[in-house]
Parts: sequence; structure tokens; C-alpha cells
Amino acid sequence: MLIYANGVWVEAEQAMVPFNDLGFLYGDSLFETVRINQRKPFRLEKHLERMQSGMDTIQMESAAQLAKIPEILEAYISRNNLDSALARIIITRGISKGSPWRSQSTPAIYMTSRPINKPEDWPVKVVFLEEKNYPILRFHPAIKSGNYLGNMLAKKDAEDAGAFEPVFVNRDGYVTECAIRNVFFIKDDVLLTPSLELGVLPGVIRDTIMELAEKRHLKVQETLIHEHDVPEMDEAFISSTGVGVLPVTWDGYQSDYHHSQILSEDLQNVFDSGESYVT
Repeated sequence: MLIYANGVWVEAEQAMVPFNDLGFLYGDSLFETVRINQRKPFRLEKHLERMQSGMDTIQMESAAQLAKIPEILEAYISRNNLDSALARIIITRGISKGSPWRSQSTPAIYMTSRPINKPEDWPVKVVFLEEKNYPILRFHPAIKSGNYLGNMLAKKDAEDAGAFEPVFVNRDGYVTECAIRNVFFIKDDVLLTPSLELGVLPGVIRDTIMELAEKRHLKVQETLIHEHDVPEMDEAFISSTGVGVLPVTWDGYQSDYHHSQILSEDLQNVFDSGESYVT
């Protein structure tokens, strides 16, 4: 597989990042994971909008580099002959020039990919973890930072506990999101998902699911969901670019996942169409 490493196409095992790249030194980077369906990137414009927002937030020069990404991604898909995959686009502040907090460096772009692997059996198990126990980057508007240490530690702890994914609960007892995915609940035909005001990442698939739900005449609410209310939910699922809609359970919880199955099928139909919009 070929990797795009800041202007150079190189085999994956030979790809390198300069030791003085600020993304490597300080985690000064952003990334997006874009789904490729039938050789087409799904909602690339939404990913670029989110990356633009993140670059504005961390005061990283953006316009020139962002404009290059669609062409680079098209070449990446062609060179690697990708029909379906998860393409990871990374942009760092670049090679350090002067003080790292005032570096005048040019942002660097890297691109790699991996296969789409969604669990065949569901529901998968989740565990609820207190995010205060992990170094989680949480503010509004949220950014998709390359500094994912807290998320990865929580993911490991969840797997050690026999779960597929952790769901974070903040200091006030409100559910926020998963380590690498968004979370949804359904109660009385209302689709509920945590508010972005909590520092939740505005997932591209999250937005797509809400569009699909409205077409199914489900009410959609971005709101505060307290951990004490979670056991009373009718359904629950997590979402991401890779897994789409994935129903979840936890100790003592049962559901028929009626709406979750429908939304999963609707989303898969959008993916299978090769299009980037909900009809």
C-alpha cells in the first residue's frame, strides 16, 4: 500500500515522519477518517469543514493545504486501487521553526488507509467510564485532535473489561461520547444524542443518521442525557465512519433494536449507492 507523506508517495513500511514535526513532538495535529464507497469519498466536504474548524480553533494556517486534499485523496484512491476503505487524513503543524508555540512552519499532510471492518454480530457490549479518569481533550467546539491518548487508554480498559467500546460520562453525570464513536439512544420514538455543547465531536455519520431518522419521522433531540436515565432507554447504538450504526448493550440491558436496525439498513443503503447524500 502506498502512503502519502507530505508530497511523497512511498510504500507503507518505508513511510517516515520527521523527528521535528510538531505533530510527532507535541501531538499538534488534526485528522479525519473518510469512508470510501465505490471509489468515492463519503461526504468529504463535511470532513473538510470540520478540519477547517479545528485548524481555526488551534490557529493553524489552513486554506492552501485544505485545498489540496481532494486531489490528493483522489490520487490515493487510484494509486491504491481502493473500492472501499477508511482513509485517514492527517494534517500536522509541520516541521518546527523557532519556538514550537510560535512556529512559522507549513502544515504537513499525510494519508493512509485501512479496511472497513464492522462486527457481524450485534449488539456489542459497552461499558460506561468516568472521563475524569482519562486525559480527554474536551471543549466546545470539539476538534479531532491527533492527541488521542485518553481515548486509547479508555478503549483498552473497555476491551479488558470484555466490552467493544467505552461510553464516557462527565463530572456532572452526563453521557458525552465514546472513545472513537458517537452514541445514540431511542426513547418513545425520539432519537436522543448528547449535545455538542458538552464538547462532543460533531460526527459526519452522526449528522447523516439524524437526517435518516427525520425521514423515518423520528423526532431528533441533541440534549443532555444523564447516566441515571440510560437504563430506561428503549434502544441504544453507537456510530462512526467505520461501523455505521451498531446496536449496543450493557450488563442487564435488553432491547428489540427496532429503530436501530432500520437506521442501520438505511445508512448502509446510502453507502451502497456510492452517493454522499440522503434521498
